[in-house]
Amino acid sequence: MYLLMILLITFFITTNVRNNMKYKKENMQVLMNLNIDEKSTHLVSSIVLIALIIFSGFAVIGMINTKTYTDDSVLGMVILPILMIFLYVPMLKKTKISTLGIHKKNYLIRWEEIKGVNYLKPDAKNKVKAKILYNVGTRDASVDVTFMKDDPQLEEFKELVKEYRSTKKKSNKSKKDNKSEK
Repeated sequence: MYLLMILLITFFITTNVRNNMKYKKENMQVLMNLNIDEKSTHLVSSIVLIALIIFSGFAVIGMINTKTYTDDSVLGMVILPILMIFLYVPMLKKTKISTLGIHKKNYLIRWEEIKGVNYLKPDAKNKVKAKILYNVGTRDASVDVTFMKDDPQLEEFKELVKEYRSTKKKSNKSKKDNKSEK
């Protein structure tokens, strides 16, 4: 079971690293980091990570004290928490807006994939959600980005969405026009 988990986590980590290197090659610039969005996810991820490290430590100490361990089991109990740290670190990152698009939970929604952004009315906690509709291959998907009602980041986000969506639409139209002329 540990081997399967280690392989799966290693796959996700290498995918994250590969994507980050690809974004840097595309000259990505971070325009803003969102303060309010995903606070509960960050808190839960931190708690899970801390609990995993503590329980793994107790398990390794318990195996050593009872002398019921093998080198492989101790290695697995040490490697798994380390890999989980690398897996959870991207989930602890704030949602950011960049020149390439919106990065949420280490997934990039490119500006050209965004079909529309709907701003919902504030809820009971004065939080405003921006529902982002975008294409994923052949189907549509949506994701929410959360702001406080009077947060200056909301206005900045609206301006960035207008600017970059219109810029990407113009560049896509010019690419299509150039292809049709050839």
